[in-house]
Amino acid sequence: MSKAKLTFQSALWNHAGKVLEYLLMYITSIVIARGLGVEENGRFVGLFSLSQLLLVLCSFGLETSLNKFIPQLAAERHDAHAAFILRRAILIRIAAFFGVAMLFYLLVQSFTIPFFSESGKALLFVLAFTGIRSIFPLFVAALTAQFRTALTSRINLVIRIVEIIAVVVLAKFQFTVENLFILFATTSALHVTAYAIFSRMNILTEAERVDMKPIIAFGGMYWVNTIVDFILGRQGDVFFLSNLLPEASQAGLYDVAYSIAQLASLAMTIGLSGVTFATFANLAVTSQETMDKFYSFSIRIISLLTIPALAFLIFNASAVLRVLYSSHYLAAAGLVQGILAFRICSRLFGGPENAEFLLSQGRVGTVVSLGVIAATTNILLNVLLIPKFGGMGSVIASGFGTLLANLLAAFAVYRSSANRMQVFFWLKLTATSLAVAFLISRLIPSEGVVGVIVAGIAFTVLVLVLLVPMKPLTSTDAEWLSRVDGRLGEVLRRFTRIELTATR
Repeated sequence: MSKAKLTFQSALWNHAGKVLEYLLMYITSIVIARGLGVEENGRFVGLFSLSQLLLVLCSFGLETSLNKFIPQLAAERHDAHAAFILRRAILIRIAAFFGVAMLFYLLVQSFTIPFFSESGKALLFVLAFTGIRSIFPLFVAALTAQFRTALTSRINLVIRIVEIIAVVVLAKFQFTVENLFILFATTSALHVTAYAIFSRMNILTEAERVDMKPIIAFGGMYWVNTIVDFILGRQGDVFFLSNLLPEASQAGLYDVAYSIAQLASLAMTIGLSGVTFATFANLAVTSQETMDKFYSFSIRIISLLTIPALAFLIFNASAVLRVLYSSHYLAAAGLVQGILAFRICSRLFGGPENAEFLLSQGRVGTVVSLGVIAATTNILLNVLLIPKFGGMGSVIASGFGTLLANLLAAFAVYRSSANRMQVFFWLKLTATSLAVAFLISRLIPSEGVVGVIVAGIAFTVLVLVLLVPMKPLTSTDAEWLSRVDGRLGEVLRRFTRIELTATR
Protein backbone atom coordinates (compact mmCIF):
# COMPACT_ATOMS: atom_id res chain seq x y z
CA MET A 1 0.00 0.00 0.00
CA SER A 2 1.38 3.43 -0.93
CA LYS A 3 2.37 5.88 1.79
CA ALA A 4 -0.28 8.36 0.61
CA LYS A 5 -3.05 5.76 0.72
CA LEU A 6 -1.89 4.46 4.11
CA THR A 7 -1.86 7.99 5.48
CA PHE A 8 -5.32 8.90 4.21
CA GLN A 9 -6.88 5.59 5.21
CA SER A 10 -5.38 5.99 8.67
CA ALA A 11 -6.70 9.55 8.82
CA LEU A 12 -10.12 8.33 7.68
CA TRP A 13 -10.32 5.70 10.41
CA ASN A 14 -8.93 8.17 12.90
CA HIS A 15 -11.45 10.80 11.84
CA ALA A 16 -14.47 8.52 11.87
CA GLY A 17 -13.57 7.09 15.26
CA LYS A 18 -12.67 10.39 16.84
CA VAL A 19 -15.72 12.20 15.49
CA LEU A 20 -17.96 9.57 17.07
CA GLU A 21 -15.84 9.59 20.23
CA TYR A 22 -15.96 13.38 20.45
CA LEU A 23 -19.72 13.32 19.83
CA LEU A 24 -20.18 10.92 22.74
CA MET A 25 -17.92 13.01 24.97
CA TYR A 26 -19.80 16.11 23.91
CA ILE A 27 -23.15 14.56 24.78
CA THR A 28 -21.67 13.53 28.13
CA SER A 29 -20.56 17.12 28.80
CA ILE A 30 -24.05 18.39 27.93
CA VAL A 31 -25.65 15.92 30.36
CA ILE A 32 -23.20 17.06 33.05
CA ALA A 33 -23.73 20.77 32.37
CA ARG A 34 -27.51 20.43 32.42
CA GLY A 35 -27.50 18.19 35.49
CA LEU A 36 -25.12 20.23 37.62
CA GLY A 37 -26.30 23.72 36.67
CA VAL A 38 -24.15 26.74 35.87
CA GLU A 39 -22.50 27.12 39.30
CA GLU A 40 -21.70 23.44 40.03
CA ASN A 41 -20.67 22.88 36.42
CA GLY A 42 -18.21 25.74 36.90
CA ARG A 43 -16.80 23.92 39.93
CA PHE A 44 -16.59 20.66 37.99
CA VAL A 45 -14.75 22.15 35.00
CA GLY A 46 -12.46 24.01 37.39
CA LEU A 47 -11.42 20.74 39.01
CA PHE A 48 -11.16 19.10 35.59
CA SER A 49 -8.79 21.88 34.49
CA LEU A 50 -6.69 21.11 37.57
CA SER A 51 -6.56 17.46 36.48
CA GLN A 52 -5.45 18.53 33.01
CA LEU A 53 -2.73 20.72 34.51
CA LEU A 54 -1.40 17.76 36.50
CA LEU A 55 -1.51 15.62 33.35
CA VAL A 56 0.50 18.24 31.49
CA LEU A 57 3.06 18.49 34.28
CA CYS A 58 3.67 14.72 34.29
CA SER A 59 3.46 14.24 30.52
CA PHE A 60 7.09 15.13 29.75
CA GLY A 61 6.11 15.42 26.09
CA LEU A 62 6.20 11.64 25.63
CA GLU A 63 3.15 11.35 23.36
CA THR A 64 4.64 13.77 20.84
CA SER A 65 8.03 12.10 21.11
CA LEU A 66 6.52 8.68 20.32
CA ASN A 67 4.61 10.18 17.40
CA LYS A 68 7.85 11.56 15.96
CA PHE A 69 10.33 8.73 16.53
CA ILE A 70 8.27 5.55 15.96
CA PRO A 71 7.48 6.37 12.27
CA GLN A 72 11.22 6.89 11.71
CA LEU A 73 12.30 3.47 13.07
CA ALA A 74 14.03 1.07 10.70
CA ALA A 75 11.49 -1.28 9.11
CA GLU A 76 13.38 -4.51 9.79
CA ARG A 77 13.32 -4.11 13.60
CA HIS A 78 10.36 -1.74 13.89
CA ASP A 79 8.13 -3.83 16.19
CA ALA A 80 10.88 -4.74 18.63
CA HIS A 81 12.12 -1.16 18.88
CA ALA A 82 8.58 0.27 19.16
CA ALA A 83 7.78 -2.14 22.01
CA PHE A 84 10.89 -1.08 23.92
CA ILE A 85 10.11 2.62 23.48
CA LEU A 86 6.48 2.25 24.63
CA ARG A 87 7.41 0.22 27.73
CA ARG A 88 10.01 2.73 28.82
CA ALA A 89 7.61 5.61 28.15
CA ILE A 90 4.97 4.01 30.40
CA LEU A 91 7.48 3.57 33.24
CA ILE A 92 8.64 7.18 32.89
CA ARG A 93 5.02 8.40 32.90
CA ILE A 94 4.18 6.48 36.09
CA ALA A 95 7.24 7.80 37.89
CA ALA A 96 6.55 11.35 36.70
CA PHE A 97 2.95 11.24 37.90
CA PHE A 98 3.89 10.08 41.39
CA GLY A 99 6.47 12.86 41.58
CA VAL A 100 3.96 15.51 40.48
CA ALA A 101 1.25 14.13 42.79
CA MET A 102 3.61 14.23 45.76
CA LEU A 103 4.61 17.83 45.05
CA PHE A 104 0.96 18.79 44.64
CA TYR A 105 0.04 17.15 47.96
CA LEU A 106 2.85 19.00 49.75
CA LEU A 107 1.74 22.27 48.14
CA VAL A 108 -1.84 21.85 49.31
CA GLN A 109 -0.72 20.89 52.83
CA SER A 110 1.77 23.75 53.13
CA PHE A 111 -0.15 26.70 51.68
CA THR A 112 -3.69 28.05 51.90
CA ILE A 113 -5.09 28.06 48.37
CA PRO A 114 -8.80 29.00 48.35
CA PHE A 115 -9.77 27.03 45.22
CA PHE A 116 -8.14 23.82 46.47
CA SER A 117 -9.44 24.12 50.03
CA GLU A 118 -13.00 24.70 48.81
CA SER A 119 -12.90 21.44 46.90
CA GLY A 120 -12.12 19.30 49.97
CA LYS A 121 -12.00 15.54 49.43
CA ALA A 122 -12.72 15.99 45.71
CA LEU A 123 -8.98 16.58 45.27
CA LEU A 124 -8.31 12.94 46.17
CA PHE A 125 -10.69 11.78 43.46
CA VAL A 126 -9.07 14.20 41.00
CA LEU A 127 -5.65 12.68 41.74
CA ALA A 128 -6.94 9.12 41.31
CA PHE A 129 -8.59 9.99 38.00
CA THR A 130 -5.51 11.84 36.76
CA GLY A 131 -3.08 9.05 37.60
CA ILE A 132 -5.05 6.42 35.71
CA ARG A 133 -5.89 8.79 32.86
CA SER A 134 -2.20 9.56 32.28
CA ILE A 135 -1.38 6.08 30.93
CA PHE A 136 -3.58 5.32 27.93
CA PRO A 137 -2.55 8.33 25.75
CA LEU A 138 0.84 6.61 25.37
CA PHE A 139 -0.84 3.57 23.81
CA VAL A 140 -2.80 5.88 21.51
CA ALA A 141 0.35 7.75 20.43
CA ALA A 142 2.22 4.52 19.66
CA LEU A 143 -0.63 3.00 17.66
CA THR A 144 -1.26 6.25 15.76
CA ALA A 145 2.43 6.49 14.88
CA GLN A 146 2.11 2.94 13.49
CA PHE A 147 -1.00 4.06 11.52
CA ARG A 148 -3.14 1.53 13.45
CA THR A 149 -5.91 4.02 14.08
CA ALA A 150 -8.74 1.55 13.42
CA LEU A 151 -7.87 -0.17 16.71
CA THR A 152 -7.69 3.05 18.71
CA SER A 153 -11.02 4.16 17.26
CA ARG A 154 -12.79 0.95 18.30
CA ILE A 155 -11.41 0.95 21.83
CA ASN A 156 -12.15 4.63 22.43
CA LEU A 157 -15.70 4.34 21.13
CA VAL A 158 -16.54 1.41 23.39
CA ILE A 159 -15.21 3.21 26.46
CA ARG A 160 -17.09 6.43 25.61
CA ILE A 161 -20.32 4.50 25.17
CA VAL A 162 -19.83 2.91 28.61
CA GLU A 163 -19.02 6.35 30.00
CA ILE A 164 -22.10 8.12 28.68
CA ILE A 165 -24.39 5.31 29.87
CA ALA A 166 -22.82 5.53 33.32
CA VAL A 167 -23.25 9.33 33.44
CA VAL A 168 -26.90 9.08 32.46
CA VAL A 169 -27.50 6.44 35.12
CA LEU A 170 -25.64 8.53 37.71
CA ALA A 171 -27.85 11.51 36.83
CA LYS A 172 -30.83 9.49 38.07
CA PHE A 173 -29.26 8.97 41.49
CA GLN A 174 -26.48 11.08 43.09
CA PHE A 175 -25.21 13.56 40.52
CA THR A 176 -22.35 15.30 42.33
CA VAL A 177 -18.92 16.53 41.29
CA GLU A 178 -17.20 13.98 43.53
CA ASN A 179 -19.19 11.04 42.13
CA LEU A 180 -18.41 12.14 38.58
CA PHE A 181 -14.67 11.94 39.23
CA ILE A 182 -15.07 8.48 40.78
CA LEU A 183 -16.96 7.40 37.65
CA PHE A 184 -14.31 8.82 35.29
CA ALA A 185 -11.50 7.18 37.27
CA THR A 186 -13.28 3.85 36.80
CA THR A 187 -13.81 4.28 33.06
CA SER A 188 -10.17 5.39 32.68
CA ALA A 189 -9.08 2.15 34.34
CA LEU A 190 -11.18 0.25 31.79
CA HIS A 191 -9.55 2.30 29.04
CA VAL A 192 -6.02 1.38 30.14
CA THR A 193 -6.98 -2.29 30.51
CA ALA A 194 -8.49 -2.42 27.01
CA TYR A 195 -5.36 -0.93 25.43
CA ALA A 196 -3.08 -3.28 27.36
CA ILE A 197 -5.07 -6.27 26.04
CA PHE A 198 -5.76 -5.30 22.45
CA SER A 199 -2.40 -3.69 21.69
CA ARG A 200 -0.43 -6.35 23.54
CA MET A 201 1.97 -6.72 20.61
CA ASN A 202 3.55 -3.47 21.83
CA ILE A 203 3.77 -4.90 25.34
CA LEU A 204 4.54 -8.62 24.87
CA THR A 205 6.72 -8.49 21.74
CA GLU A 206 10.34 -9.29 22.46
CA ALA A 207 11.85 -5.84 22.70
CA GLU A 208 15.18 -4.66 21.40
CA ARG A 209 16.94 -1.86 23.22
CA VAL A 210 16.83 1.60 21.72
CA ASP A 211 18.79 4.63 22.83
CA MET A 212 16.11 6.55 24.74
CA LYS A 213 18.19 9.69 25.26
CA PRO A 214 17.12 11.46 22.03
CA ILE A 215 13.48 10.46 22.64
CA ILE A 216 13.51 11.70 26.24
CA ALA A 217 15.40 14.86 25.29
CA PHE A 218 12.93 15.66 22.52
CA GLY A 219 9.98 15.00 24.82
CA GLY A 220 11.55 16.99 27.62
CA MET A 221 12.01 20.02 25.41
CA TYR A 222 8.54 19.69 23.93
CA TRP A 223 7.16 19.34 27.45
CA VAL A 224 7.49 23.10 27.80
CA ASN A 225 5.34 23.50 24.70
CA THR A 226 2.75 21.16 26.21
CA ILE A 227 2.51 23.49 29.19
CA VAL A 228 2.21 26.38 26.73
CA ASP A 229 -0.66 24.59 24.96
CA PHE A 230 -2.40 24.17 28.32
CA ILE A 231 -2.09 27.88 29.05
CA LEU A 232 -3.30 28.86 25.58
CA GLY A 233 -6.09 26.27 25.53
CA ARG A 234 -9.43 25.63 27.15
CA GLN A 235 -8.27 24.17 30.45
CA GLY A 236 -5.80 26.98 31.10
CA ASP A 237 -8.51 29.58 30.58
CA VAL A 238 -10.91 27.72 32.88
CA PHE A 239 -8.16 27.41 35.49
CA PHE A 240 -7.55 31.18 35.47
CA LEU A 241 -11.27 31.96 35.57
CA SER A 242 -11.75 29.58 38.51
CA ASN A 243 -8.99 31.22 40.51
CA LEU A 244 -9.26 34.90 39.56
CA LEU A 245 -13.02 35.27 40.06
CA PRO A 246 -15.03 34.71 43.28
CA GLU A 247 -17.86 32.81 41.54
CA ALA A 248 -17.60 29.62 39.47
CA SER A 249 -20.33 30.53 36.96
CA GLN A 250 -17.99 32.36 34.57
CA ALA A 251 -15.79 29.28 34.32
CA GLY A 252 -18.88 27.20 33.55
CA LEU A 253 -20.08 29.61 30.87
CA TYR A 254 -16.63 29.81 29.29
CA ASP A 255 -16.29 26.02 29.23
CA VAL A 256 -19.63 25.73 27.42
CA ALA A 257 -18.62 28.47 24.95
CA TYR A 258 -15.33 26.74 24.25
CA SER A 259 -17.17 23.44 23.76
CA ILE A 260 -19.33 25.03 21.06
CA ALA A 261 -16.22 26.38 19.33
CA GLN A 262 -14.56 22.96 19.50
CA LEU A 263 -17.68 21.40 18.03
CA ALA A 264 -17.01 23.33 14.82
CA SER A 265 -13.26 22.75 14.69
CA LEU A 266 -12.71 19.22 15.92
CA ALA A 267 -15.78 17.67 14.32
CA MET A 268 -14.19 18.31 10.91
CA THR A 269 -10.47 17.79 11.61
CA ILE A 270 -10.07 15.58 14.67
CA GLY A 271 -9.14 12.58 12.53
CA LEU A 272 -6.01 14.37 11.30
CA SER A 273 -4.63 14.57 14.85
CA GLY A 274 -1.42 12.58 15.12
CA VAL A 275 -1.66 11.25 11.56
CA THR A 276 -0.45 14.48 9.92
CA PHE A 277 2.43 14.73 12.37
CA ALA A 278 3.44 11.12 11.67
CA THR A 279 3.35 11.98 7.94
CA PHE A 280 5.46 15.11 8.42
CA ALA A 281 7.96 13.08 10.46
CA ASN A 282 8.23 10.49 7.69
CA LEU A 283 8.58 13.09 4.92
CA ALA A 284 11.27 14.94 6.88
CA VAL A 285 13.67 12.04 6.26
CA THR A 286 12.55 11.31 2.70
CA SER A 287 11.55 14.40 0.70
CA GLN A 288 11.73 18.05 1.73
CA GLU A 289 9.92 19.17 -1.42
CA THR A 290 6.98 16.83 -0.78
CA MET A 291 6.95 17.91 2.84
CA ASP A 292 6.60 21.57 1.77
CA LYS A 293 3.71 20.65 -0.54
CA PHE A 294 2.05 18.61 2.21
CA TYR A 295 2.22 21.63 4.53
CA SER A 296 0.46 23.89 2.02
CA PHE A 297 -2.06 21.13 1.31
CA SER A 298 -2.77 20.74 5.05
CA ILE A 299 -3.34 24.49 5.47
CA ARG A 300 -5.89 24.55 2.64
CA ILE A 301 -7.74 21.38 3.60
CA ILE A 302 -8.03 22.25 7.29
CA SER A 303 -9.16 25.78 6.47
CA LEU A 304 -11.78 24.45 4.05
CA LEU A 305 -13.05 22.08 6.72
CA THR A 306 -13.17 24.59 9.58
CA ILE A 307 -13.70 28.20 8.45
CA PRO A 308 -17.22 27.66 7.00
CA ALA A 309 -18.36 25.85 10.16
CA LEU A 310 -16.91 28.59 12.37
CA ALA A 311 -18.65 31.28 10.31
CA PHE A 312 -22.01 29.51 10.55
CA LEU A 313 -21.78 29.27 14.35
CA ILE A 314 -20.89 32.96 14.72
CA PHE A 315 -24.35 33.87 13.43
CA ASN A 316 -26.15 31.00 15.19
CA ALA A 317 -24.44 30.90 18.59
CA SER A 318 -27.55 31.64 20.66
CA ALA A 319 -29.70 29.09 18.83
CA VAL A 320 -27.11 26.32 19.24
CA LEU A 321 -26.65 27.14 22.93
CA ARG A 322 -30.39 27.03 23.51
CA VAL A 323 -30.74 23.68 21.74
CA LEU A 324 -27.77 21.97 23.40
CA TYR A 325 -27.49 23.54 26.84
CA SER A 326 -30.84 25.25 27.49
CA SER A 327 -31.58 28.95 27.92
CA HIS A 328 -29.64 29.01 31.21
CA TYR A 329 -26.41 29.20 29.19
CA LEU A 330 -27.40 31.94 26.71
CA ALA A 331 -25.02 34.34 28.45
CA ALA A 332 -22.21 32.37 26.78
CA ALA A 333 -23.25 33.48 23.26
CA GLY A 334 -20.91 36.48 23.16
CA LEU A 335 -18.04 34.30 24.38
CA VAL A 336 -18.72 31.79 21.59
CA GLN A 337 -18.63 34.52 18.94
CA GLY A 338 -15.41 35.98 20.30
CA ILE A 339 -13.63 32.62 20.34
CA LEU A 340 -14.78 31.80 16.80
CA ALA A 341 -13.71 35.20 15.42
CA PHE A 342 -10.18 34.74 16.79
CA ARG A 343 -10.02 31.23 15.33
CA ILE A 344 -10.97 32.39 11.87
CA CYS A 345 -8.28 35.09 12.01
CA SER A 346 -5.72 32.54 13.22
CA ARG A 347 -6.32 30.27 10.22
CA LEU A 348 -4.56 32.86 8.03
CA PHE A 349 -1.33 31.68 9.67
CA GLY A 350 -2.24 28.01 9.98
CA GLY A 351 -2.41 26.18 13.29
CA PRO A 352 -1.04 22.85 14.53
CA GLU A 353 0.44 22.31 11.06
CA ASN A 354 3.15 24.87 11.87
CA ALA A 355 4.33 23.09 14.99
CA GLU A 356 4.17 19.67 13.29
CA PHE A 357 6.27 20.94 10.38
CA LEU A 358 8.92 22.41 12.69
CA LEU A 359 8.96 19.45 15.08
CA SER A 360 9.41 16.98 12.23
CA GLN A 361 12.61 18.87 11.39
CA GLY A 362 13.75 18.48 14.99
CA ARG A 363 13.29 22.21 15.72
CA VAL A 364 11.66 21.65 19.06
CA GLY A 365 13.59 24.56 20.57
CA THR A 366 11.99 26.96 18.09
CA VAL A 367 8.50 25.67 18.81
CA VAL A 368 9.04 25.91 22.57
CA SER A 369 10.53 29.41 22.44
CA LEU A 370 7.70 30.81 20.32
CA GLY A 371 5.15 29.08 22.50
CA VAL A 372 6.60 30.56 25.68
CA ILE A 373 6.30 34.06 24.20
CA ALA A 374 2.64 33.46 23.32
CA ALA A 375 1.86 31.83 26.69
CA THR A 376 3.43 34.69 28.61
CA THR A 377 1.26 37.11 26.64
CA ASN A 378 -1.78 35.02 27.45
CA ILE A 379 -1.03 34.89 31.19
CA LEU A 380 -0.47 38.64 31.45
CA LEU A 381 -3.67 39.43 29.55
CA ASN A 382 -5.66 36.93 31.64
CA VAL A 383 -4.47 38.48 34.88
CA LEU A 384 -5.26 41.98 33.60
CA LEU A 385 -8.58 41.32 31.85
CA ILE A 386 -10.40 38.56 33.75
CA PRO A 387 -11.04 40.56 36.95
CA LYS A 388 -12.61 43.35 34.87
CA PHE A 389 -14.29 41.54 31.97
CA GLY A 390 -14.82 38.02 33.31
CA GLY A 391 -15.13 35.35 30.63
CA MET A 392 -14.71 37.83 27.78
CA GLY A 393 -11.37 38.84 29.26
CA SER A 394 -10.24 35.23 28.92
CA VAL A 395 -11.55 35.10 25.34
CA ILE A 396 -9.43 38.13 24.43
CA ALA A 397 -6.35 36.86 26.28
CA SER A 398 -6.50 33.38 24.80
CA GLY A 399 -7.39 34.69 21.34
CA PHE A 400 -4.44 37.08 21.16
CA GLY A 401 -2.11 34.46 22.62
CA THR A 402 -3.12 31.84 20.05
CA LEU A 403 -3.01 34.34 17.20
CA LEU A 404 0.51 35.36 18.22
CA ALA A 405 1.61 31.72 18.53
CA ASN A 406 0.33 30.86 15.04
CA LEU A 407 1.84 33.98 13.47
CA LEU A 408 5.31 33.41 14.96
CA ALA A 409 5.30 29.70 14.09
CA ALA A 410 4.15 30.41 10.52
CA PHE A 411 7.02 32.81 9.91
CA ALA A 412 9.43 30.22 11.31
CA VAL A 413 8.11 27.76 8.71
CA TYR A 414 8.45 30.32 5.90
CA ARG A 415 12.10 30.97 6.80
CA SER A 416 13.02 27.30 6.41
CA SER A 417 10.90 26.31 3.40
CA ALA A 418 9.38 27.46 0.13
CA ASN A 419 5.97 27.91 1.77
CA ARG A 420 4.26 31.29 1.93
CA MET A 421 1.15 32.76 3.50
CA GLN A 422 -1.97 31.95 1.46
CA VAL A 423 -3.66 35.33 1.93
CA PHE A 424 -5.88 35.34 -1.17
CA PHE A 425 -7.17 31.83 -0.48
CA TRP A 426 -7.99 32.75 3.15
CA LEU A 427 -9.72 36.01 2.17
CA LYS A 428 -11.95 34.36 -0.45
CA LEU A 429 -12.94 31.49 1.83
CA THR A 430 -13.53 33.67 4.89
CA ALA A 431 -15.50 36.38 3.07
CA THR A 432 -17.66 33.80 1.29
CA SER A 433 -18.36 31.83 4.49
CA LEU A 434 -19.24 34.88 6.57
CA ALA A 435 -21.44 36.38 3.84
CA VAL A 436 -23.38 33.13 3.35
CA ALA A 437 -23.74 32.62 7.13
CA PHE A 438 -25.10 36.15 7.54
CA LEU A 439 -27.53 35.70 4.62
CA ILE A 440 -28.83 32.37 5.94
CA SER A 441 -29.29 33.79 9.44
CA ARG A 442 -31.54 36.48 7.99
CA LEU A 443 -33.53 34.24 5.64
CA ILE A 444 -33.99 31.14 7.82
CA PRO A 445 -34.93 31.48 11.52
CA SER A 446 -32.73 29.02 13.43
CA GLU A 447 -35.03 28.52 16.39
CA GLY A 448 -35.16 25.01 17.80
CA VAL A 449 -33.48 21.82 16.59
CA VAL A 450 -35.27 21.77 13.23
CA GLY A 451 -34.44 25.42 12.52
CA VAL A 452 -30.73 24.90 13.22
CA ILE A 453 -30.59 21.78 11.05
CA VAL A 454 -32.40 23.44 8.13
CA ALA A 455 -30.18 26.52 8.38
CA GLY A 456 -27.08 24.30 8.51
CA ILE A 457 -28.11 22.33 5.42
CA ALA A 458 -28.93 25.50 3.46
CA PHE A 459 -25.61 27.05 4.48
CA THR A 460 -23.63 23.95 3.47
CA VAL A 461 -25.30 23.68 0.07
CA LEU A 462 -24.81 27.36 -0.75
CA VAL A 463 -21.14 27.34 0.32
CA LEU A 464 -20.44 24.25 -1.81
CA VAL A 465 -22.12 25.89 -4.80
CA LEU A 466 -19.96 29.01 -4.39
CA LEU A 467 -16.78 26.94 -3.97
CA VAL A 468 -17.19 25.56 -7.51
CA PRO A 469 -16.30 28.84 -9.28
CA MET A 470 -13.84 29.69 -6.49
CA LYS A 471 -11.92 26.42 -7.14
CA PRO A 472 -9.91 26.33 -3.90
CA LEU A 473 -7.99 23.10 -4.66
CA THR A 474 -4.77 22.80 -6.64
CA SER A 475 -4.00 19.87 -8.95
CA THR A 476 -1.70 18.40 -6.29
CA ASP A 477 -4.48 18.60 -3.68
CA ALA A 478 -6.89 16.79 -5.98
CA GLU A 479 -4.32 14.15 -6.92
CA TRP A 480 -3.48 13.32 -3.30
CA LEU A 481 -7.13 13.16 -2.28
CA SER A 482 -7.96 11.02 -5.33
CA ARG A 483 -5.43 8.41 -4.19
CA VAL A 484 -7.69 7.61 -1.25
CA ASP A 485 -10.47 6.59 -3.65
CA GLY A 486 -10.39 7.08 -7.42
CA ARG A 487 -14.09 7.94 -7.42
CA LEU A 488 -13.25 11.20 -5.68
CA GLY A 489 -11.50 12.44 -8.81
CA GLU A 490 -14.62 13.44 -10.70
CA VAL A 491 -16.09 15.26 -7.70
CA LEU A 492 -12.84 17.07 -6.87
CA ARG A 493 -12.39 18.21 -10.48
CA ARG A 494 -15.17 20.75 -9.98
CA PHE A 495 -13.23 22.38 -7.14
CA THR A 496 -9.78 22.27 -8.79
CA ARG A 497 -8.14 25.14 -10.62
CA ILE A 498 -7.99 24.16 -14.30
CA GLU A 499 -4.87 26.14 -15.05
CA LEU A 500 -2.95 24.15 -12.44
CA THR A 501 -4.17 20.72 -13.49
CA ALA A 502 -1.37 18.57 -14.72
CA THR A 503 -1.50 15.21 -16.44
CA ARG A 504 0.76 12.50 -15.19
